[in-house]
Amino acid sequence: MPENRPTAIISSMLSSQWIPGNVPTPQFLDVNESPDRVVRVYLNVGDYVIIRSGEPTLREQPIGTWIYGHRVTQVEIEIGTRTSRQRLYDLMAEIRRIFHSRMHLVTEYQRIQFKDFQELVSENVNVWWGKVNTELINSAVLLET
Repeated sequence: MPENRPTAIISSMLSSQWIPGNVPTPQFLDVNESPDRVVRVYLNVGDYVIIRSGEPTLREQPIGTWIYGHRVTQVEIEIGTRTSRQRLYDLMAEIRRIFHSRMHLVTEYQRIQFKDFQELVSENVNVWWGKVNTELINSAVLLET
């Protein structure tokens, strides 16, 4: 059985659940999708949501005799906009809404969690960036031998 690709799952979930009435739909980029694809961001065209593996990508914690364990997968979501700082927070709020509404509905994981948000401050004028850290969790699953 092939291993789950968490960034593809998150990208698909965000793009399918996004409500443009809350905040205009951004461009979604999964940087792990294709190794030869160069990621280019044109904020003049619109907002961006860039999805990549977090660090560590996968953490496994055995339980008891190591037959079962907890698996936690980290996914980072970068948000970029040229519109306003408020738009940055609106984009983050829409991502948070989707994660909370789908918390137990992603079939590959028992739970997905919006973990935290960090506004990334830079010297660029009129460009706002932020990073959302998320976790995809499977608890007490059988560890393959």
